[in-house]
Amino acid sequence: MIDTGKVTMATSRKGTQTKSNIITTAKILFYENGYNKTGIQDIADRADVKLGTITYYYKKKDDMITDIYNVFFLALYDYVSSVSENLNLYTKYCYALVLYYEAILNDEHNKTLYYEVLVKNVNPHGRTNITNTLNRSCLDFLNKNYIEADLEVIARSEYGARKELFIDFYEKNIKFTSRAMIYFFIRNLFRLMNLDGEMIENTIQQGFEFSNKNKPEGIKFLI
Repeated sequence: MIDTGKVTMATSRKGTQTKSNIITTAKILFYENGYNKTGIQDIADRADVKLGTITYYYKKKDDMITDIYNVFFLALYDYVSSVSENLNLYTKYCYALVLYYEAILNDEHNKTLYYEVLVKNVNPHGRTNITNTLNRSCLDFLNKNYIEADLEVIARSEYGARKELFIDFYEKNIKFTSRAMIYFFIRNLFRLMNLDGEMIENTIQQGFEFSNKNKPEGIKFLI
């Protein structure tokens, strides 16, 4: 008699491995060629899978980008939590944002992908679910009053400002350092959440100090 439980587990394991192979390959190609010059067929060829196999897991290239961004940020958040268990939710959120933007802005390949994705306006709402969840948790933790519509306004306003600022930065229309850009990104988010200005300044500075001492070497945006 066939053990259906073992068959199901084996099938599930194979599916997980296949999906991991696809997204790992996509990250390599995005790193090497950028978003615009990487097609679904390119990923299928490099991963040695059929095109239909890729579209089973990811309907389009944009879905891969959403997965890459979300998995990367959540891994950094978990890393911060594991390194400093005594940090509160707001502080962990801020530290993870510092690590996230440093990984992107301090690598030219990562920066190019990020730029191309912003210019193309690739599925921004696919990433706001996590942003809204973390923003909500942060506001709840700090006992801030808000309505659900506020979360959408915060997410859309933050995205729009960050997009315009980063595009100008990448195209060298503004002469900010990467560290300054990271500072402005994070400060803008928390100001939109109506948090105390001095608290924001202090926590971002502490986030940079945390980053200087803690390097999540095994957690990569692309490769």
